[in-house]
Amino acid sequence: MFTEETVTARPASVTASPSLVSDLSWLLSVAARPSMQARYPQLAEMFNGREDLADRVRGFWGEGSEETCFGEMQILAHHGGALAETDPDVVWRAIDSAVATVPLDLDMPSEDASERETYLDRFRRLRESPELLREYLDLLREVWAPVDDMWQQALPVITEAGRHVVAQYERGRSLEALIPVGCDILRDRMPAIVSGVESGQLELIFVPCLFFGTSMYLELSGLVMIGTGVGQGDSAARARTESVAKRLKAVAEPTRLALLHSLATAPSTVGELAVLFRLAQPTVSMHVKVLRQSGLVRSERVGGRLRLTADPAAVEALLGEVRRAVLLGAGQDQDADAAAPAAPAAAGVMAGASTTGSDRMPATVVESTRSGEPVTA
Repeated sequence: MFTEETVTARPASVTASPSLVSDLSWLLSVAARPSMQARYPQLAEMFNGREDLADRVRGFWGEGSEETCFGEMQILAHHGGALAETDPDVVWRAIDSAVATVPLDLDMPSEDASERETYLDRFRRLRESPELLREYLDLLREVWAPVDDMWQQALPVITEAGRHVVAQYERGRSLEALIPVGCDILRDRMPAIVSGVESGQLELIFVPCLFFGTSMYLELSGLVMIGTGVGQGDSAARARTESVAKRLKAVAEPTRLALLHSLATAPSTVGELAVLFRLAQPTVSMHVKVLRQSGLVRSERVGGRLRLTADPAAVEALLGEVRRAVLLGAGQDQDADAAAPAAPAAAGVMAGASTTGSDRMPATVVESTRSGEPVTA
């Protein structure tokens, strides 16, 4: 029997929003890395016939590294108040104005010392060279222009994905369960992040991204940004509830539900059930097979006869999983989240946007050992 779920008030410092610059950071990484173009062919198609643009992205900073990323763009957008902006013209203006005022001693808890120094050096270069800044903004515009219509049309889906994550938090799911921890920096920072968010000292923003499905972590003074692929939550939910759906289908047929009720009352054989329900024995055998395959009925051989009984623990587990999936929107409780292995990350909305791989992502994307790379399989 379902009861009304009590929702505990949670801090208002957890929000979600689309972020143009976060999706753009992924496109820039694909443009800069031939290996990523092979991994994500549908995204790479955006650069077909524009190989010169990909070359410009790859060599823009001239740092001689294959690990080209544009994490400084997100930082500039945040400083200009446009991290969660969806209008490209507003984003370009915000980045343009932020270059002159972004602090050159900015604290970046999500980045290691070398990454932080790289971004600070880029800020200096952009500030000192109006020509470089103009080329930088032109490059961002050219990379984003072909996908803007697609992305704008997908905004309702992106927004809903973020709303779903925040709703889970508001219903009581822990931040530890909602935030994918894939790097040492984030793992070390998690206690401070949770404490800061719960006390209202830190703002946490979840950013669902259309063009990738791995996780992203960016932390600046007073702000933590966690990026995920738009499809991740829905696909993970489907993976968790697939077993529940199969068992519900098993009892959705009236005769099977009646048989399960009977077996919960008293153990019986197939023959006894056939007599009780006035059904042919093969028909009963077919229904019992479905119930046994769903784990709701168990059997025991007694005196040469196979006696069937409902498994009360399995039935209770099914009811509990349905309740959590429907009322909590989490598919499993927090204790299970802590004990069970994480569900595989889901692919991004666009086909070919794998969630794993050794390709370097924007500076804040995480992997198992450092914050600059994605989780690897």
